[in-house]
Amino acid sequence: MTIIKIKEMLETLVQYEDSEITHTICIENNTFSLSYSKKLKNFQVKNVETGYIEHFPDVETTSIALGRIISTVEKEVTE
Repeated sequence: MTIIKIKEMLETLVQYEDSEITHTICIENNTFSLSYSKKLKNFQVKNVETGYIEHFPDVETTSIALGRIISTVEKEVTE
C-alpha cells in the first residue's frame, strides 16, 4: 500500500467522522485496525493480536506510522 493510498484512506475517515468506520489491515499473521475518533480528534491504530493502541493527531503523522508498520511487517515476513 502506497503512502498516497494510505493518506486517501485517512482523509476519508476524517470526512465521514460522524460515522464509525474501521479499516482492518492484515499482513501475514499481523492484524491492525484503523479508526478515527471524532471525540478525541485523532486516529487510532490498534494491533489486534496485542491489544496495543497508538493515537495519532493528523493524516501526515498517521500515514507515516502506517507506512512504517506495513514495511516493517513485510520486511519481517520476507526475512
